[in-house]
Amino acid sequence: MRNILAIAIGAFFGAVSRFFISQMSISHFPFATLFINIVGSFVLCFVAEITVEHIKISAALRHMITTGFISSFTTFSTFVLEIVRFLMKREFTIAVIYPLLSIVLGLLASILGFELARIISERQQQGSMRQHELYNCGIWWCNWSDLEIYSWKNI
Repeated sequence: MRNILAIAIGAFFGAVSRFFISQMSISHFPFATLFINIVGSFVLCFVAEITVEHIKISAALRHMITTGFISSFTTFSTFVLEIVRFLMKREFTIAVIYPLLSIVLGLLASILGFELARIISERQQQGSMRQHELYNCGIWWCNWSDLEIYSWKNI
């Protein structure tokens, strides 16, 4: 029941976010849906990768973000509907460019999400190793966004 409630809360915020972004249409081309799907691809892959082994979060929170928020934030059906409308209006250039951009940029955003999660995880592990090594020497060490702060402990 906890997971279902978490998914429902995430879905609410994902759908509302999607609605507000889709209202910011700047041209005939569906930039809002393209943006939503690219951001959703990045966030889904980033969260899926970073929470597998590196950052432990509850199952409910993971479901809230992935199944709830991202699943209602992005939608394949809107994407297909927009392509069909372009085809029906005989706007073949946009009907071809839009899905190609969506797929290529979505894949690139997904790869970026996985890679960023991997980099963060590696830095976190290196920081844990350094902290342990330095702690044995009587030094406290902290790593926050590549900022290293050292201070002496009572030796």
